[in-house]
Amino acid sequence: MDGLRTEVLPINRNAVTSYFANIWGLVHGLIAPLLSLQPGQDDSEKFQSYLEAEEARLENNLKAVDYIIDGTDTLTLIIGVGRIEKVSTCQFCQHHTWLIY
Repeated sequence: MDGLRTEVLPINRNAVTSYFANIWGLVHGLIAPLLSLQPGQDDSEKFQSYLEAEEARLENNLKAVDYIIDGTDTLTLIIGVGRIEKVSTCQFCQHHTWLIY
């Protein structure tokens, strides 16, 4: 990212320098752990059978409800229980509107 400074037009260099001085350190601190989690070339093969099984399970559950999702109870029927991901409603968004920006 630092090499970008040489590519910027002279009129914009002050803004880029200011960005790097004030913002980039914070942004880099937030995203650096995510960069280390990028999958390698062969990582997708490890999970292929799991992905196919999950897709088949979800497809069967969607067919069982005729692809009609009319509430969170139906959604729970489709996705099942014991999942890592959590399903939440917009009530959370109403209390934390600053997260929407």
